[in-house]
Amino acid sequence: MDLRAGDVAVAVDPARGGRVASLRVAGHELLVAEREAGDPKLWGCYPMVPWAGRVREGRFAFRGTTHELPLDAPPHAIHGVGYRTPWQETEPGSLRLDLDGHWPFGGMATQDVVLTPTSLTVTMTVTAAEQAMPVVMGWHPCFRRRLDTGEAAQLTVPATSMWERDASGIPTGQQVPVPVGPWDDAFDGLRDDPRITWPGAVEVTLRSSCSVWVVYDQDPRLVCVEPQTDVPDAFNREPAVVEPGRSLRARLEIGWSSLT
Repeated sequence: MDLRAGDVAVAVDPARGGRVASLRVAGHELLVAEREAGDPKLWGCYPMVPWAGRVREGRFAFRGTTHELPLDAPPHAIHGVGYRTPWQETEPGSLRLDLDGHWPFGGMATQDVVLTPTSLTVTMTVTAAEQAMPVVMGWHPCFRRRLDTGEAAQLTVPATSMWERDASGIPTGQQVPVPVGPWDDAFDGLRDDPRITWPGAVEVTLRSSCSVWVVYDQDPRLVCVEPQTDVPDAFNREPAVVEPGRSLRARLEIGWSSLT
């Protein structure tokens, strides 16, 4: 699925997790490519659905029943099933994933992709079928640390607090002051939108309806700034619940400006 607007080109790959596989702005590829990553969790910009981040030991209880999830990041489950499952292109710019058979509760997820010369907007909707289900969703954009030329990316995340992680990488429920990075952590209470700047090339601003941002920049190849509707392991706290026939919707906008 190829989209163009002005000097911007976007490739969406339904077969590889319904992800944005390429985002080229003014000739610069901003996203890590599949061939560079060696891991489906570390390239492109992919949907995290019907959960985002880690679920402790892949286990949670919902309305009296315990459920087991695949351990994609042992000992935990991570990032849902959407990123590793083919989606169906239903019309230009629109994708659909039937969750039945991939997730104990069934249901459906859709994505709508809109490109303009200055922004890429993706809207995701999760709809419950015959069963109520917990949902945490979001996106995982993997930006290049370095573009084809120029300096390394500079990250700005104006957060007022961070969720403390335990030794296994799961939030404890406590919020702490923000330490110096690098991070693999969840933030909320942002004073402004997160930004990634490649000096002399491009600046990207991320805006979302999601209230939580997870930042992963411990890999020297990339910078990931991930909007999520809740913090990791929310299934084991008080997750949002989508009742039968109802939906939950989230939006991510990636905007850019040239610095040349």
